[in-house]
Amino acid sequence: MSIKLSPALKSLISAPHAFPAALPAPPRQALNELFDQIRRRAEPYGVNADTWLTLGTAGIMTVNSPDSLCALWDFASARRDNQEGKIRDALIMRETGLKCISFNGIPRTINNLGALHTHQTKEFTDHLPTTSYRTPDASNLAEISTRGRALWNNIYSPHHEKLLSKLGQSHPDLPVHILNSHYGPLLSDPSTPGASIVGRLLTSIVAMTCLRLQTGVGLQVTSHVYGLKKALTEGNTAEKEVAGAEWLTSDEGVTWVLESADEISRVVAEGQTSFGKTLQKAKL
Repeated sequence: MSIKLSPALKSLISAPHAFPAALPAPPRQALNELFDQIRRRAEPYGVNADTWLTLGTAGIMTVNSPDSLCALWDFASARRDNQEGKIRDALIMRETGLKCISFNGIPRTINNLGALHTHQTKEFTDHLPTTSYRTPDASNLAEISTRGRALWNNIYSPHHEKLLSKLGQSHPDLPVHILNSHYGPLLSDPSTPGASIVGRLLTSIVAMTCLRLQTGVGLQVTSHVYGLKKALTEGNTAEKEVAGAEWLTSDEGVTWVLESADEISRVVAEGQTSFGKTLQKAKL
């Protein structure tokens, strides 16, 4: 059965007041200055491309500007003089985009990662791994559940049990879905070598950046600020390998994350947010 949409319905779907299209990219010079400012502010403290690419990717995907995401890739790859470094940058960006699903929803990740993949040359993307690390089956369901609960506990301790109980009062399946659809299979990392390229600390930066740019969810931003500050606590020994980890979990590092997100809003989205009934000016 073939279904066609009437011209009137097509017109309604694409009505300007519904903002159906993604944000266009600002001039390339403005973007390069933004990316360089974010990078230069953190590099004296040991922070490398993994972190500022994670932050930039999460921020741009939240304001929903695929062309700006492609510009971020161009900026990062131009700084690399070898294929190995470019591949790592691409993996950081696409893994960050995947984790953005938990904070921004699926559509923005589909559109932005699709645009990025199309923008990259086939000669390059042919070198990217195509193996899925997160396919659930009978052999790994228990592990997924365990690591999701461990991540939840680490971020929200000592209030982790109380918070789950409160979420369950809103809907009995709300904590079930959060733990078993997000914290387990997506936000926590499989034990497979190479699967944890955006690990515990960087995942907190993804969360903070996305939520800061959405606006209106200050309580959740605060929760994930605490989460970032706990990223080097007991049980997270691998996170100490993240370049600049001590600074990133300090007040100065947290400030850099939040203010960099604000700068992405200012430059890419002109201080606007597309989360809500209408595109509104965010109070920066």
